[in-house]
Amino acid sequence: MNTPLHCHPHNHDGSGHDHGHDHHDHDHNHHHDRNDDHDHHHDHGHDHVRPKPVRPGILLAAFGVAMAQARRGYEQMEAEVREQFPGIPVAWAYTAHKVRKKLAAMGQGHDSVAVALSRLHDDGVTHLAVQSLHTVPGVEYHWTHSQAMAFVHPRKGFREIALGAPLLTSEKDLDRAALALQSYIPAERLPDEAVVLVGHGTYHQGQQRYLDFEARVRLRDPHVFLGALMSRSGETLGVSSIISRLQEANISRCRLLPFMSVPGHHVLVDILGESPRSWKHRLQAAGIEVLSEPTGTLEHCPFRALWMDHLRHAFASLHLENKAASNHGHGEHHAHI
Repeated sequence: MNTPLHCHPHNHDGSGHDHGHDHHDHDHNHHHDRNDDHDHHHDHGHDHVRPKPVRPGILLAAFGVAMAQARRGYEQMEAEVREQFPGIPVAWAYTAHKVRKKLAAMGQGHDSVAVALSRLHDDGVTHLAVQSLHTVPGVEYHWTHSQAMAFVHPRKGFREIALGAPLLTSEKDLDRAALALQSYIPAERLPDEAVVLVGHGTYHQGQQRYLDFEARVRLRDPHVFLGALMSRSGETLGVSSIISRLQEANISRCRLLPFMSVPGHHVLVDILGESPRSWKHRLQAAGIEVLSEPTGTLEHCPFRALWMDHLRHAFASLHLENKAASNHGHGEHHAHI
């Protein structure tokens, strides 16, 4: 059992600089055939233009959760982000429509990515780091990416947006996550017990990252199996495939662990619930003893540290020096990952 990685490997002093320059962003799409009392002072020499204030911001984009008791991981992530980036506005977006709809019915509306982006822009944010809190670069991540990039515009949108990668993106991510998993697995696990991790899954090529992660982990621990709630025909990620693999390995006892950021409905009902369709029930019905724990990867410091590093990388890639003056008030605009 390795000691968990420290969650604050960097001191991000200086991330909250106040670039307080005064500037008015002129919108030239007015109807000038009317005698509106607009005083534009158009000077085509642009000598009058002053730099637009540079204001960075952070948007945390997660799948979302409706259960209040399951938001602990989100709260821990936000607290750490605010500590690492003092003075920087931090907003949230939930990418799951069903979660947002359920929250709205409870009187707890939550922003989609598009709404959150609009609010941040209206609040004066010019350079934005969007950190994905998804596990793999699947549908939810790429939908987030597409919406964020649509908001980049020299005058009408953000001057620059950078996206922080999901948990399992690069080869280095796989290595770090495999190391983090060692302390995620309960210390009481016995040598003959298997570990069954269950992720959300995605109907996207990003699903491959689950398989890559399992392969990486099994090099060290062949009794770790990774499944997903959403899996396609022929994949080894479905519950039936996992049961078959456990039986082939003559395993009769397992630790059933969620491999999702927070323990919401999917964890408490679909994985650990008491209905005949839950993973826990299916494993037990196959004669496998199940030990389980409702937890999430975002609550675990070494996994959270990986997401934080992705955010730091994205934020550091933003060009926060004010270049508006050299671009006639329109500013440079960038969109990148």
